[in-house]
Formats: sequence, C-alpha cells, structure tokens
Amino acid sequence: MEKDTFEKRNLILAIVFSAIFLFAVDAAFPPARQPANQQTVEAAAPAAPKLTAGQIAEQSYAPAPAAVSKTETKAAAVSREQAVNEFRHIAVKTPSLAGSLRLKGARLDNLSLTKYRETLAEDSPHIALLSPVGTAYPFFAEFGWVSADALALPNAETVWSTDDTELTPEKPLTLSWDNQAGLRFIRQISVDENYMFTVSDRIENYGEKIVTLFNYGLVGRTNVPPSQRGAVLEGMVGYLDGSLKEYAYDKMNKEEMASFKTTGGWAGITDKYWMAVLAFDQAAPNVTVKFSANDSSAGKHYQADYLMPPTVIEPGQAVQTTGRLFAGAKELKLIDAYEKDLGIKRFDLTVDFGWYYFLTKPFFFILSWFNTLFGNMGLAILFFAFLLRLALFPIANKSFENMARMKDLQPKIEQLRERCGDDKMRFNQEMMELYRVNNVNPAAGCLPMLIQIPVFFSLYKVLYISLELRQAPFYGWIHDLSAPDPSSVFTLFGTLNWPIPAMLDIGVWPLLMGATMLLQQQMNPKTPDKTQNMILTFMPIMMTFLLGHLASGLVIYWTWSNILSMTQQYALRFKAKKGKKA
Repeated sequence: MEKDTFEKRNLILAIVFSAIFLFAVDAAFPPARQPANQQTVEAAAPAAPKLTAGQIAEQSYAPAPAAVSKTETKAAAVSREQAVNEFRHIAVKTPSLAGSLRLKGARLDNLSLTKYRETLAEDSPHIALLSPVGTAYPFFAEFGWVSADALALPNAETVWSTDDTELTPEKPLTLSWDNQAGLRFIRQISVDENYMFTVSDRIENYGEKIVTLFNYGLVGRTNVPPSQRGAVLEGMVGYLDGSLKEYAYDKMNKEEMASFKTTGGWAGITDKYWMAVLAFDQAAPNVTVKFSANDSSAGKHYQADYLMPPTVIEPGQAVQTTGRLFAGAKELKLIDAYEKDLGIKRFDLTVDFGWYYFLTKPFFFILSWFNTLFGNMGLAILFFAFLLRLALFPIANKSFENMARMKDLQPKIEQLRERCGDDKMRFNQEMMELYRVNNVNPAAGCLPMLIQIPVFFSLYKVLYISLELRQAPFYGWIHDLSAPDPSSVFTLFGTLNWPIPAMLDIGVWPLLMGATMLLQQQMNPKTPDKTQNMILTFMPIMMTFLLGHLASGLVIYWTWSNILSMTQQYALRFKAKKGKKA
C-alpha cells in the first residue's frame, strides 16, 4: 500500500511537471507563422450579389473577401499613409483612438490606439489596429445591405456623401447615398470616448415596389502580422447560440468555414491585447454568423460577419437598423461596462480567461485593485502571492508538518532498507507500520499540490493576458512584466557578444526561481526510489530554462511563492525542534 501511495504522489508530480513543461514550451517557443505575401488582396467588389432563393431562405450570405475592390489591387504593399491618401477619408478623433474612415465603401480601415505604443520608447508608434487595403496587413470593418433582387445597393465602390469633416464623441458622422431607383440610404456613425462605434442605417423607400433587404456587418483581415503565440486565443471568436466559439488561425485554415444561427451575441477577430468585434441586435432571432478563411493572391483572408433576418420596406416607408463595432484594447472593466449598459451577452468572454474562468477573472480584478493600491504591478503580484499563501496556510501547514516527520524518519527507513534487502514486500509492510506508529501520511503532501494547480494556471493566464501587465515596470532591470527577464546571464548581461542557444538565454530572476525550487526540494523528504530522486533533483534545473522564457511577472511570482513556502517550512521545523527541547 505504501508503494501505491508513493506511486500516486509521483504520478501527480509527473502530471504537474509535464503540463507545465508542455505549456512552457508552447509559450516560449511558438510555432512560426507562415510569411505573409506582400501583395494586397485581389477580389471582386460586393456589387449587390444575386442570391438564390435557397440562400435567402437560409440567410446564408456571407460577405466574402469581396469587400476589396479591383481598383484597390496593388503590386506591392505600401505604407498606411500612402494607402489612406489614395481615397478621401474622414478623420476619427477620440481620447482613445486616432485615424479615419474611408468614404468609399464607408469603411473603417485606419485606426490607432493612442493610449498604447508598440515598445517602451517614448517616440514609439501607437498600436495600429485597423489598416487599409494596400498595406501588408489589411484589417477593416464595414456594414452594408444585400438583396435577392437585382437592386443597386451601396458596396465597396460606393462613394458616400457627407457635410461633416470629422467623427468625434461629441459629433457623429452622417453619410448618405441615393441609388436613384427609389432607395435612399442614410447612415449615422457615432463613437464614444473609448472604442465603441455605433452604426445606424436608415433606408427610405420612395419607390413603388416592396423591397426586401438583409443587413450585414463584417470585420476582415488579410495576412496575420507576426505576434506572440502561446496560451491565448488569436483568431476568430464569438459568443453565439449560448456558447463561446473559438477558432485560432491554424484551425480556421483547416476548416475554412464555420456557420452559426444565434439570437444575441457577438463575433469578431481577436489578438492578445486588441480586437475588432461586431455586436448586432441582441433581440433579433436567427442571425447568421460566419467565420471564414479564403485564399487569395495576397495570402489568407480571414473574416467574421453576420447577416440579419430580412427587412421588408413598403413603398413610402422607412426602416432603421443598428449595429456596433468594438475596435480597441481589451480593457476588462470597460468591456464589463459595455456588457451591462448595452446588454451585449457575455461580452467579457472576449478576454481569453481560459478553463478556470471562475478563478481567472476574480484574480484579474484583485491584481488590478492591488496595482491601484501600490502603484506597481510587481508589488501587486508579490502581495497577491502572500495572500494566496495565507489562504492555503492551514492546508500547507499540515502538509509541511507531515513532510517534516517523514524527513525525520528517513534514517530509520534507510535502516529498514538495509535490513530487508531484496524483500520489497517486507520492506513496504514495515515502512507502513513505521508511518502508522509515527502518525505520518505520505499522501498528505499531494492535497496542497492539487489545490495549487488551478491557482497556478489561473494566475499564469491572468499575467499572460492582462493588458495592465503589458509594459508595466517593476524594479531594477525589469521594465516590462509581461516580457521575459531581459538580463542575459550567459552573456554576462550583454557584455559578451557570442551566440548562445535560445533556451540558455535566461536572466537573473529565472536563476533565482530555479535556486529556490532546488532549495525547497531539499527541504522535502526523498522518495524510496533513487532513480525518482535523481529525476526530481534534475527537475528544477530543467524548469529554470523552460519557465525562464515566460513573463517575468510570473517568474517573480513563482520565486516569491517558493521563498514564502520555505519560510513556512523553516518556521514549522524551528517550532518542532523547540518543542522537543522543551
């Protein structure tokens, strides 16, 4: 039975370290993306496509990469400024956004996030979220109408009219277009002080025929720019039909198309910290949402779009529809506010909380509050680790007491091993009796470990996805807690210019983490199996080089947690020795 107990403990250790190993490898050494073709998208414009009766009945239209017109085709990528200057744009100015809307197609295709920069340098460019066709990585959003009939409808070639010169939170933008055949389109676009655009379309039927139209919205991206890959979703995402739908780019490349029917929800394209997400009428039934990936001469075009139920417009009547676009940073408090104020179902799931949502989201808010309290995210992490250790104190105490007694019994166990020789059955029986007499449970150390597994992965997720951690400084050489420790020990902090393997390019904090893991392990009792002892002794060294490439905030947390754990163990041992002397 004793042997089974040790095997269970070792199995748990193996599962934990294997999971961390795979997790760390995926985060530290991401798969390379396919290089983007430097041409731009070549596709036909969506000039009021003629739908079959079956397509209309199923509401299956997806505005394909048709959103790019023939006149926009280029031989090679140009800068954003050049692409914007090719067509008339209306400026977009808010405290959080800067950019413009293209009048041709009424497309939002030029947005930068003014609160965030690409690097820590003061003159670093702002994060460019949306980019026009013609650049290396087009990313845009548009809204429109389609019909089963051969009607003249606004499309990517349509140049809208306006008397406005800019779009601001105080002044909406009003666009208009008349098809000269009985339909007048009036579009009002407004934006708040953050990242939410509201698009209201009014259609006036001054003709003599009944018209049936379908409203759509889309976000499209051609070629995925290089970005960090790991334990966070980048690709297509939506809350549809009551559940979260996630399609990473690699998955989308294989499946090419995914279609859903939903009442309420949202859909879009997400990066680690930024996203462009559509929110449609939350009460409209049977909205069709599609994710698609299509090949083009420019590379891969990814698109998330929705198609609303049919809208019937009688002669002399007018109808109005409203859609929304969130184009900005994943600021969780803001996203929660939109979910509450606008009624967007489970909008908080745009942030990739992972499996342990019930832990990850509270951890996020606790860390954010501590960050506000201390004015430093690194200190918030340290204090959070202290509180976690405090919460687990009773359980850990019993575990450490049990392990201390096991360590005290090691000499007697070695004597038993020598006395029993090759008789393993007798050895196990006598060892079990020794544990019973001394009130020791070898499996007691597993419970704290099992509890800490979801805690660790939840905290890892928070530190990995938290926008507040991005470019957040600590002390000394740590200027970005979301990035690996920049100090390189094996190049003497950059003074030696020699090539070293990527795995060996680690800093001071990872070495401190490995040292504390090794010291902590020495304080724990050894298993009866010498081979297992050797493997466990080698484990901290391996984990140092694997986890050393993760976010420095996580490495600092782990190091501090090890120190707290050792302090607790040492205090218990000191108390036990003092009690024996008394």
